[in-house]
Amino acid sequence: MYITLKSGIVYCHDMHQLLFEHAVGSWDRRSPLDIVKLYNESRYGSLNSLDSIRSITKFPVNAHIASVNSLSLEKQTNRFLLSGGGESSIKLWDLHQTDSDEISAADDDGLQKQYKPVHVISPKTAHQFGITHLKWWPDNGMWLSSSYDFTLKVFDASTMTEAHSFNLGSRVINFDFGPNADHSLVACCIDGGIGGIRLLDLRTLADSHTLGAGGKLQGGYGHMLSCCWSPTNPNLVVSGGLDGYCNGWDIRRSDGCVFTLDNDLTTTNYRTNDKKLKFHDNIPKAHAGGINSILFNDLGTELITLGNDEKVKVWDLTSSNQPLNKSINFGPLIRNKYKQHITMCLSPINETEMSYLCLPSDNGELLIYRAIDGKLVARLNRNGSKLNKRSTTVIYGMESSIRYYSGCSDGSISIWGADDNATTQDEEDIEFDNGIDYDQIPISTSQPPPSNVLDMIDNEMKARQISLSAQRTT
Repeated sequence: MYITLKSGIVYCHDMHQLLFEHAVGSWDRRSPLDIVKLYNESRYGSLNSLDSIRSITKFPVNAHIASVNSLSLEKQTNRFLLSGGGESSIKLWDLHQTDSDEISAADDDGLQKQYKPVHVISPKTAHQFGITHLKWWPDNGMWLSSSYDFTLKVFDASTMTEAHSFNLGSRVINFDFGPNADHSLVACCIDGGIGGIRLLDLRTLADSHTLGAGGKLQGGYGHMLSCCWSPTNPNLVVSGGLDGYCNGWDIRRSDGCVFTLDNDLTTTNYRTNDKKLKFHDNIPKAHAGGINSILFNDLGTELITLGNDEKVKVWDLTSSNQPLNKSINFGPLIRNKYKQHITMCLSPINETEMSYLCLPSDNGELLIYRAIDGKLVARLNRNGSKLNKRSTTVIYGMESSIRYYSGCSDGSISIWGADDNATTQDEEDIEFDNGIDYDQIPISTSQPPPSNVLDMIDNEMKARQISLSAQRTT
């Protein structure tokens, strides 16, 4: 007997896996979260632009006059989104807008609804030049911004007014702080003067010290393009330099370089007996070009770096005292030549069984990879005529939403995700034999037909159990 399913072969595979585990008795060890992970896993194969979906509120075509350099979504309610533009303006968007006065298009006109910013900091007001980075403080009480005008500013989130400004004397390319607010330090990447990572203390408003300052002759690592704080170690911050150096720092020491990533130090050529390299460089580098994006996984066990050599590299932080390059090949599609910090993101740990890496590309594409093996899952393009405008940043929405927000050099903000209500012309019925004769199984007519894949899985499990019971009695 055959049954018919729409939605693709991934659902069929997942359903048979669940039925098999139920038959052999291993189903009891699974939690409801595991079923949700399997369901979300299949949805990643149908990611697409949601800007043209009538039921989804979109952003204006020109959210900013210049490029959207940074996006930041607060994590407490996943409601308020900050966007920073190259024209030095900052806008606050409410993603839960429902009031008709706050949405610029009405349903009566047959138009798609559009967000309107709930607060705008005009150009040349807070910053004089383009915004380089924005980020909410973990408790949402304040947020920080950096700019090419040499300043890092702290804003009160309740009043959207400036609370303090740091003048660092050089362009601030990127900054970061601990995701758990374990301390009040902020790490800043600067591209002038002696370079390095400048640590600022928000509690005392003091310039604490500088990590890795100076060039090669001074024992430093030059100018920095990116930095990232460890989610599990409040004293560890990793920096990526313009020359391809990537270092881990202990913030408690001014000379506290914990490790230096080496591209040649891999999981295959590392000798465990003498802990030396087969091919050793006096000054090891992680990339052949500048490193303009760094990302930890949620557990802090892996580090992902993106360089101007158009390579993504995954580093194992648990194998030894020295992180090892896992030598994962992400393919030739990455385009990343600009010496400017960009933001990439990972899917949350509780959303799917494996992590997905989402990164913007210079050709306007949004690339989705499996972080475990570098397999390309989706190659997304925006709708419209301006398809080749550079993507500059991408962030993840709320957990289990499978929704991403990206900024582009043409000033637009795009929404990406899986549309569960959308159908395509290529979608066909898929027939498969699951070994169950449904003609011999009594089906209650009072129960409505299954409405989604989770109901189908439940019905499959019940049918399988009835079939096995009938076989035992005979």
